[in-house]
Amino acid sequence: MTAGRTDELRFPVSGMSCQACAQSVEKALRAVPGVESAAVNFGARTAVVVRDPKIAGGKAIAAAVQAAGYGVPEDSLAGVRSLAADLAFAAEAEARAVRRLRRDVALAVAAGGGAVLLLHHGGDPLLALLLVTVVQFGAGAGILAAGARAARRGAADMNTLVGLGTLAAWGAAVLAFAAPSIVADPGPPIHAVAMILAFVLLGRWLEGGARARAGGAVRALLDLAPPTARVLRAGEEREVPLAAVEPGNLVLLRPGERIPVDGEVMSGRSALDESMLTGESLPAERGPGERVHAGTLNGLGALTIRATGIGADSVLGRIAAAVHAAQGSKAPVQRLADRVSAVFVPAVLALAAATFALWLAAGAGAGEALARVVAVLVVACPCALGLATPTAIMVATGRGAREGCLVRDAGALERLAALDVLLLDKTGTVTAGRLALREIALLDGAGIDETELLRLAAAVERASEQPLARAVLAAARERNVPPAAAREFRAEPGAGVQGVVGEREVWIGSPRAASERGLGGTELATRIEALGAAGATPVVVAVDGRAAGLLAFGDPLRPGSAAAVRALERSGVTVELLSGDHPPAVRAAAAELGIGRWEGALRPTDKAERVRARRAGGAVVAMAGDGINDALALTAADVGIAMGGGADVALEAAAVALLQDDPSRLPVLVDLARRTMATIRANLLWAFGYNLVALPLAAGALAPWTGWSIPAPAAAAAMAGSGVLVVANSLRLRWARLG
Repeated sequence: MTAGRTDELRFPVSGMSCQACAQSVEKALRAVPGVESAAVNFGARTAVVVRDPKIAGGKAIAAAVQAAGYGVPEDSLAGVRSLAADLAFAAEAEARAVRRLRRDVALAVAAGGGAVLLLHHGGDPLLALLLVTVVQFGAGAGILAAGARAARRGAADMNTLVGLGTLAAWGAAVLAFAAPSIVADPGPPIHAVAMILAFVLLGRWLEGGARARAGGAVRALLDLAPPTARVLRAGEEREVPLAAVEPGNLVLLRPGERIPVDGEVMSGRSALDESMLTGESLPAERGPGERVHAGTLNGLGALTIRATGIGADSVLGRIAAAVHAAQGSKAPVQRLADRVSAVFVPAVLALAAATFALWLAAGAGAGEALARVVAVLVVACPCALGLATPTAIMVATGRGAREGCLVRDAGALERLAALDVLLLDKTGTVTAGRLALREIALLDGAGIDETELLRLAAAVERASEQPLARAVLAAARERNVPPAAAREFRAEPGAGVQGVVGEREVWIGSPRAASERGLGGTELATRIEALGAAGATPVVVAVDGRAAGLLAFGDPLRPGSAAAVRALERSGVTVELLSGDHPPAVRAAAAELGIGRWEGALRPTDKAERVRARRAGGAVVAMAGDGINDALALTAADVGIAMGGGADVALEAAAVALLQDDPSRLPVLVDLARRTMATIRANLLWAFGYNLVALPLAAGALAPWTGWSIPAPAAAAAMAGSGVLVVANSLRLRWARLG
């Protein structure tokens, strides 16, 4: 533990080929003075270091990584590189590795295939040995070098196993010529070297390509923003690099262009395709005063935007950074794989030594015993074990971002997969968070119809700035009721508003104010009580001094709320509704949603206490909310889920953020989490099961009774296919149907 102030560094690492490589980098980083902790994610090719910057500088950290045999961009450790630059470094390193593997595969197939064909057609064995020597020290040079570096550090890895196995086989082939009494036939070891390296290199090549596809989500997000922008400077339109745009600049946008920056629309109106950020397929209308985001696609209108967020400071940049951080995080389920990986290679080396000794003791020849050792060394596959969790997390977090669900850390996915109870806030979460006219109730003898009552009310409310006024005017627009002109408008704070429309005096106010004006009556009181019990907020409309009707207001449910609740309950999640709103309004919303358990009039501390009570009962609890008053409950839950349009404090307190105010994303999120954990379990089951079965068979455990064992070339094919299978299984999450 360091004494100074710590910070966190996140940077890419190149050159890792298996989970043991990641553990080697972790070990090297933890040995740097001033480093408090280090975590390296092999799947995401990233390292996260918590350090005292005064003691553990960037150069010392870079030197430790490089001394371990891996690459790191030094300027990223100085904090001067962008996420895009780090991703480019990692992508280029991965591309170089894939190109090198392609070259090595071609050499191994050509030279190794030639050696195998010579042996099968009675050719010169010495020439076959020369060809396979090219394979061993040419195509296999990278494996040998990496294995030797790992062995020198006392952290033997997959490269060490393959290197030892192929060197043993190559040595046996040489021994067949130098001492035929020990190894009689050079054919099997030559064949083993050729096939092992060909299969291993081919598997790594395929795995590298698949892994690049798995990790492309963040790059795809960053690529949504165009590299240039057209800005207005000194009255002239200029196209400049995106990095040259500054907050406050006016950015010009033509129809069909992708928006380069976050900003506020100054002029123009258009429909934007925001699906790449929010998952919402319907275009969103945007006009003056409204916000737009980088990466979204403009429709048919021309816009002038005042830039407010560029690059990393845009919503797109923050989403990409959050996804990248989540891809580099470790789920708790990975701890078992990490513990096993740490002792796996030494255990395999011990098993190989025991296999050699036991076969010699059983009377087998040195050649046969050596063949068993080679099979044991080569069949082992810690790569599958190391890839099981991180590749699934990488794909899942990228898919989540595409679906409008921003997962901040891998642990949230694991907890969501085991979700028992989802507690929902009402206002702004399952409801729109704004008042809307629900009902018009006419009183007996009013002498007017609903349309006329709404027309008169809208005429008076045109001059008001209250939320109820906006709801009345919105209802008039929806029903195609043009409001008339009102004169002599007067507002009475806390009581109501009034005005003259044509020749009629119109007053609009609360039930209490109506009673104070002498507008009460049995029918009016009965109607007010019934509307209040149904969760509505009633307002009295009087015409010419007499109560004519009631306007009932409420906070309407979001379109996807009820369907989301039904989908969640079908999946086995218990849904409850918590709100600070009046109990009748909460009861009405719960009834409309089909939720049986609800509570109203709750303070923020009450919500947090309800979360803790459910957790104390043994349930895994998630809380979804959008306001400042939800932050305590979001933090108290196993998983906090913030709605995208909510308060910043709620978004910061939550482990997951929905990028749009759409509750239909909730069942998608839970389904994604469950599929991710199912994929991880399948990957781990395969990795453990494969080694549990393959290692004894490669050692020849059944040979005394059945005469059957895994030959070294078949072991190489199985080992190479194991890692590819795990990555391919994880990639299925990209196309799974969710929700």
